[in-house]
Amino acid sequence: MAFKVQVGPAQIAIHQGQTVLVTEPDGQVNWPSKHGLYFRDTRVISAWAIYANGESWDLLNGGAIASHAARIFQTNRAFLSEDGPIAARTLGLMIGRHIEGGMHEDIDITNNGQNPVRFNLEIAIRADFADIFEVKSDHIVRRGRITTSWSDRRQALHMAYRNKDFCREVIVHTGNGDHEPAVNANGRLSFDIALKAGEAWHRCLTYGLADGAKRILAPRECAHSSPTSDHSRKISEWRRKVLKIGASDEEFYRCYNQGVRDLAALRLPLEGTDHMVFVPAAGLPWFVALFGRDALIVSLQTVIVYPEFAAGALEALGQYQATERDDYRDAEPGKILHELRYGELAHFKLIPHTPYHGTADATPLYLVALHAAWRATGDRALIERHLQTAEACLTWIDKYGDRDGDGFQEYQTRSTAGYENMAWKDSGDSVMYPDGKLVSGPCRGADVARHRRCLGRKAVASAGAVWRAAARSHEFSRAISRR
Repeated sequence: MAFKVQVGPAQIAIHQGQTVLVTEPDGQVNWPSKHGLYFRDTRVISAWAIYANGESWDLLNGGAIASHAARIFQTNRAFLSEDGPIAARTLGLMIGRHIEGGMHEDIDITNNGQNPVRFNLEIAIRADFADIFEVKSDHIVRRGRITTSWSDRRQALHMAYRNKDFCREVIVHTGNGDHEPAVNANGRLSFDIALKAGEAWHRCLTYGLADGAKRILAPRECAHSSPTSDHSRKISEWRRKVLKIGASDEEFYRCYNQGVRDLAALRLPLEGTDHMVFVPAAGLPWFVALFGRDALIVSLQTVIVYPEFAAGALEALGQYQATERDDYRDAEPGKILHELRYGELAHFKLIPHTPYHGTADATPLYLVALHAAWRATGDRALIERHLQTAEACLTWIDKYGDRDGDGFQEYQTRSTAGYENMAWKDSGDSVMYPDGKLVSGPCRGADVARHRRCLGRKAVASAGAVWRAAARSHEFSRAISRR
């Protein structure tokens, strides 16, 4: 039997920062689905569709042309207009999108026929403002209130969600066009289009976003008229800073450069102690957030190429290091976070990700990453800045990581909403006995070594002692001991 390899679902995903758009291959967001426009862990657009006189369009081709931009080409189905029938494939539709904070959307229609056409273009947009955790689990609960308003003067559709002091907004502007203004009716933006043979029609839609008092503007310029956008310039500048490799092996050279482009796309800007830092996002679309384990492992893997990832991760994670025990968040003094979220569930502490500290390996990994970053850069000031954080990590390893003093690391959640598995395979069904029965906590390193429950658990359990010894070794221990 042939083995079929499936590389992800058929979809288009683009993003920049904490804004992510996931659509069908034709650029639409069908309802219900997990697709949509996400901003800071909230789905601000849950349905998007486009029609010509009520008829859908047919996809020709499309996809992401960059990590933050997509372009989709479609053509019309046959439909009736006031002036008579319009044959299939008479019209060409191009949807262009790019994200820089908010999202800019270009709608271009061309009359490829020999006769004039008149029709009504409709764009249906809905927002459910669902928390990303609830979208992922297919269990959405409406807790607040959604309001929608339309301004003819400003040509703007304003959709807002409010639950007590939690707020998300999206403002869709339909300006930047030389034709008749849009109308909002029956839940759709409507445009009257009249095109002569060979004539084209263009309209820009911009999606501005708001998180309470903080407003995120959408780029104003069209992607095709501004090929060197601010985001593209920043990406190019970043690529000039990273390690350059020359190789006679063309495959290796292309592989390395693709990795650099991917890393550039996954840069996640976060507020540091007094400035903006960049850390690697964990992945699209669900994990565009600060993850301790992921940020530190990527920092270790790329420390030669771009040591600033490690510097940013060390700073951001040190900022959220636990200072007290909090069982709901599985936090203990000195522990490094697992995951930080900003959505409605986190805001009202309905989930422990504020941040959640349920990870067994992020704390020792912090020490390993600090050591690696120091060796790669020779920057003693880096150690001085994070010395207090490092010492708290060492204390956590001794006092909390090794609960019974046997030299092995143990972990078990104390939270009612915590993770049973706190290693890199942290899904609820990822660790099991040979007979398929799930392993339940607490997981003790000595028990793992004796009974060989599973190699994954054994590696995590013994790693605490290994990392503790490495972090206190030779030149690194001497460096952190110098005040």
